[in-house]
Formats: sequence, C-alpha cells, structure tokens
Amino acid sequence: MEKQIYSYMLSIGLRPNCLGYKYILDLAELWTRGTNILPLKLNGYVILSRKYNKNIAGIDKNIQNCISKAWLEGDIDCLYKEFGNTIDISKGKPTAKQLIMHICDKITSN
Repeated sequence: MEKQIYSYMLSIGLRPNCLGYKYILDLAELWTRGTNILPLKLNGYVILSRKYNKNIAGIDKNIQNCISKAWLEGDIDCLYKEFGNTIDISKGKPTAKQLIMHICDKITSN
C-alpha cells in the first residue's frame, strides 16, 4: 500500500524533499490500515507528534508547506483535474484534510 500512496503523491506534485511529505504519507497509511486520524489536529497529528517527537503546530505547518509547494511548482491542470471541487476557494488549494482524504479515497478505490 505504501508504494501506491507514494506513487500517487508523486503524480500529483507532492515532493519527498518537503518535510510534510512523510507526514502526509504516514497519515494516508494510517487511514488505509483503519486508524482514525480525524480530526487531524486531535488524532492524526497527535499520533505523528508522538512518533516524530514534534509539536502539532510544526507538523501542520510542514504539511501546509508541502501542499503549497505542490500548487506553486506542480502541474496546475493535473491538480485541478484531480482536486477540482475540493479546492478551498479562498486559498486556491485543498486543505490538509481534503488532500489527505482525497489521497486515501483514491488509493482505497483502486
């Protein structure tokens, strides 16, 4: 499952050199194994904060930076095709929850 998630994340422009990448990957893996990660700040980020010994705010910021980098440097047409109506209109990109759940839905539906 990890390889599928990894490949899909690369295909939508998320890059492994971003700190938030491993957090997104971990959250998607947790979800596909049946772990409740929602709400992210109360469940998913807490799990990651214990695993990596990082604070929740730092994890959230790194994930947001990873998403922003994909939207700045990635293939915008591909991103809008994939995320279309899940994009937060005020920000021009999906929220962390929207992105992570989209990845999970995409992987589990294949």
